[in-house]
Amino acid sequence: NDTVVDPNIVTYNAAILACAEGLDIDKAFQLWDDLKKRGLEPTEVTYGSLMLACERVGSVKGTSQIFHAMQEQPETVDGSATTERIQPNEIIYGAAISCCRKAGQPERTIALFRKMINDGLAPNVATFNTVLMALTENSGALDLDKAVLVYNLLRSTNHVPETTQPSRQTYNILIPAMALNGRPDEAEFFLGEMTSDGLIPDVDLFTLTVASYERKREPLKALRLMESMRRDGYDFYEIKVLDTAFKRAVRLANVVGTTLSTSNKYRNDNGGGLQGHSTVDDINQNAPTNGISFEKGDFATEG
Repeated sequence: NDTVVDPNIVTYNAAILACAEGLDIDKAFQLWDDLKKRGLEPTEVTYGSLMLACERVGSVKGTSQIFHAMQEQPETVDGSATTERIQPNEIIYGAAISCCRKAGQPERTIALFRKMINDGLAPNVATFNTVLMALTENSGALDLDKAVLVYNLLRSTNHVPETTQPSRQTYNILIPAMALNGRPDEAEFFLGEMTSDGLIPDVDLFTLTVASYERKREPLKALRLMESMRRDGYDFYEIKVLDTAFKRAVRLANVVGTTLSTSNKYRNDNGGGLQGHSTVDDINQNAPTNGISFEKGDFATEG
């Protein structure tokens, strides 16, 4: 039988996804060009698979090309019905946001995140965590205040469903970032939030926070935190950093006669939470865009 069966869009989608998993972005885009030449219409799965290919290798240029293509889709008329162009969904945005973070471009990451929310889409916790990593992992582009705003947004119900809650990874991103950059009070706040969410912090997170208090010459706050650790069943005497901090803080407390308080200044009368806002507008304000334009659905300059 010499019958030749032309591949349909389902076949192409599967092939593009295979290229994405194989980190072959060039072949993925070749397949995309080929399916268009055959007169096939890309689907939501097509764009999602292409975006995944870009995410796997950190191709910001590729993500921009996909957004352009989605914006330029013609609206088709089938009889009396008009088929609207396919819009980016949560999966497409999530992959693009991850791509920008992998490429070390936090400004584009946060810009896409804002655009996603402004388009009425709800990021999942994985997308929130990706944005938090982009804001905290690069020492040359730290924006811890904006990371706090993103966390507050995750905690709000203005833009995300109640079922979307911080994960262990959320706190494993935020606590070290705060502790290592001279903000132990906020690190301690997030330790409290983590515990309140039913997640048991690793002792390393406490160690980082105590050491941060030590560097800021606030041994009494370190002692307060270690006292709370002891009450929660942690044994810090075998950990040199904590044991040394504990002994130093106790000596100082004995000298000044200080009564330790377990209050946390970052909790407020409204049920707790960092001082700040929890709307996307607060992230929008003063956010650098580096020439990013949303005029025609694009999010990034070429390159």
